[in-house]
Amino acid sequence: MQGRTSPSGLVGLMEAWAAVDTRAPRQDWAEHWSAWLGPLDAIALSTALPGIRSASMGEPAAAGKKQAVDLAELLRQLREDLTRSIRQLPAPQRPGPRSMPLPNAVVEPAADEDYGSYRQRYIDIQRRLELRIDPLREHCRDVLSRTSPRLSQLAQLDATLETMLAPHAQALLATLAALLERRFHRYRQDESLPMADFEQDFQDALVAELHFRLEPVAGLVEAWRTGA
Repeated sequence: MQGRTSPSGLVGLMEAWAAVDTRAPRQDWAEHWSAWLGPLDAIALSTALPGIRSASMGEPAAAGKKQAVDLAELLRQLREDLTRSIRQLPAPQRPGPRSMPLPNAVVEPAADEDYGSYRQRYIDIQRRLELRIDPLREHCRDVLSRTSPRLSQLAQLDATLETMLAPHAQALLATLAALLERRFHRYRQDESLPMADFEQDFQDALVAELHFRLEPVAGLVEAWRTGA
């Protein structure tokens, strides 16, 4: 079935899936995403910029270059841990004798499994992503705010943009959830499509969402690492 993860990440994956979903009109997600900052957002951002430019630096960070390595290592470990947790979760299936899946195996859901189990699993994973990623993003901003006036301004700008873009990001992720459910039913209705392939699509979508959520954190870490 078409729609494996594309190089363009989450937006590319959603475009590929929408293109083969005959019940939903194809949308240009990349164009929609690029228009997140509308006129009102631009006005709010311009209002916030003077305060950001005049921001003072907090207490200097003490660890210097070592702390830069620590931030990068924290990001690497978090990405690996969350990716592993997504890839190792078994597909929803009814318990039975000898039904324990092997680690990293993509298993076939039970023939009568509905999407409710997947929906709950999706919600649980999203909650785990938020609980792990949000504190790291805040920690990165704290480190940057105590490093230099330039990086302190970047940290405050990131906080402003996070609040401003949060509704758009949530809308995009809600669309991904809807596409996943439609995709599940397409697999269910077409006997030529193995349900194990949907499990792979489900994991690919969550990994793409993970990378999408980590992009701002990766930007902060890179700014710290380069001193930009």
